[in-house]
Amino acid sequence: MSGLQETPSEDDRLGDGIRNALELIREDQVSAAIDMLRRLGELGNAEAFFHLAEIHRIGVGREPAPKIALMYYRLGAQMGSKQAALNLANILFFEGDRDEALVQEAMAIWQQYALLGDVEAMYLLGMVYWNGEGGLVPDPIRGYGLVWRAAGAGYDPATETEPAMQQQLKPEAIQAAHDYAGDLEVKGFDRKPLDLHLVTDAEIDLPDDDPASLKPENWEAVWRLEVGFAMGEEDTRLLETEILAKKADTVGDLYHEVIEAPNRPGLYRLLFGPVGTMQDAVRRCVSLKRSGYDCFAKPPR
Repeated sequence: MSGLQETPSEDDRLGDGIRNALELIREDQVSAAIDMLRRLGELGNAEAFFHLAEIHRIGVGREPAPKIALMYYRLGAQMGSKQAALNLANILFFEGDRDEALVQEAMAIWQQYALLGDVEAMYLLGMVYWNGEGGLVPDPIRGYGLVWRAAGAGYDPATETEPAMQQQLKPEAIQAAHDYAGDLEVKGFDRKPLDLHLVTDAEIDLPDDDPASLKPENWEAVWRLEVGFAMGEEDTRLLETEILAKKADTVGDLYHEVIEAPNRPGLYRLLFGPVGTMQDAVRRCVSLKRSGYDCFAKPPR
């Protein structure tokens, strides 16, 4: 007797459809692949929308179409594609011209997946909280806790970053960060910084002379404030003049400099420093943020 033949499930058929569509792309039949992926997406396959987004973002067989790519990323994310959701968050946060609504959409995606245990989302959120990006006040304990947990799960960028962060914190701040990260699924996320009173106030080595009159030999070796985003040199110098006029009480005692942004020729950033402690850097950044300026407290490497 011949055995009963197993009927392929709907998931199997949809998976086969994805593989067939990708094979069509390899055969340079992009239009046919797009039609197949669109049909699969309409049948409920979230990964089909992810692949459609990638095709339009990169420009496979056609010109890149960023707006269409975002539409498909959102559809895939709404239907449960983790790849689509995380790619969408990265694009919105890092390429979205810092539009507040797009930044908050990206943050919500990272928070959702961090609570589900995704280490990439934990790490990216950790850096955002640590630096006070996305409209947040710098939150070193929450930021370090997230990076520490991602490092514990073996995520390479986190394992590289975590030791330098840890060196900037007191033991009690480290413990508070561990407690938060260990109970992340219950404690969740908040715009209010965690236990800022525990942030280290141990000073780094500064010159005996007045630090405001001395340019740091290496900006990467000191606590510093990075204000604004990389932009043209003229706009950066106008920002420098405005901040010195309006916020002299916050940064007037610091050396300031406009320098070209690393790896971004033709774009510049505004630095203030050196700052002796994390606590002081956070305090100054909070003051600048409250006046409407984007500020990041950057630790020494």
